[in-house]
Amino acid sequence: MNIKQAAEASGVSSRNIRYYEQEGLLCPTRNPENDYRIYTDQDVRTLKLIRALRMLDMPLEDIRAVLRGSLSLASAAGRQAERLQKRTRELEAAIHFCADLQQRNENASTMDVDACLMQMQSEPATGWFTAWVNDYRAMARTEHRRSFTFTPDTPVTTPAEFTDALFAYAREQHLDLVVTRESMNPRFTIDGVEYRAVRYYYPFRGIPTARIRCLLCDPDFAEPEMAPRRLRIMKMLHYAMPVLATAAIALLFLLPRGLLSTWWGLLIFVGFLATGISSAWYNARIFYNDKDNQDHYR
Repeated sequence: MNIKQAAEASGVSSRNIRYYEQEGLLCPTRNPENDYRIYTDQDVRTLKLIRALRMLDMPLEDIRAVLRGSLSLASAAGRQAERLQKRTRELEAAIHFCADLQQRNENASTMDVDACLMQMQSEPATGWFTAWVNDYRAMARTEHRRSFTFTPDTPVTTPAEFTDALFAYAREQHLDLVVTRESMNPRFTIDGVEYRAVRYYYPFRGIPTARIRCLLCDPDFAEPEMAPRRLRIMKMLHYAMPVLATAAIALLFLLPRGLLSTWWGLLIFVGFLATGISSAWYNARIFYNDKDNQDHYR
């Protein structure tokens, strides 16, 4: 069956099926004629099991371990029960604090904020901030899988040199890379996930230097499982970091001196913002997830 049929049979959306494949929870076979995925009844059963465990809010790491047999289902359920119990205590603390605020019947303008914060800090954390941090990390991991760049040792002027550069990179990163189409715009897979690559040049100390950018062929394949609105906000924050940083630096420099009230102070601020936007675009386009500096794929 195809992915649409598997989604209907399992109750798991096509997007989540692709995400679970990306996370290594599901490995469907491929049709040798067209390389399309073929889902079996066992794959559907696996998807139903994943769905059931996700309804318990079990993390993907534990589900992956259960499917691979390195963690028993009973042990995974015990771990999740402990997490849920901890979360229950956190929620109970938050509910208790809300009830306390309700009983006080205070106005926001007259409430003792310092005492309120001290009381909140003495209570267990509610987990709201932790949930956002965990979701941000999940988004960052999938964005790093979506694209990566590296600098080859050769100028890469022929399809054969392009293939050699990809294999050399795979050896350095210890990846299972298979070239499926050799060209100046090659296709390849990493652990069964299909990518395409492009070569371009950028000036380094005045010398044109080859740069390889690799992109996931199916952009929905690596989407994390979270609310679309939250995902959009986190992506905006993720890619806008250089802009926010330069804006903060500009404000720290201009505000104490009262320069924002002058036309040339505003001009300096706009210049800082333009630099931040340019840096954000350049890093996202050319150096995002740079494999020459650190390994984000694993």
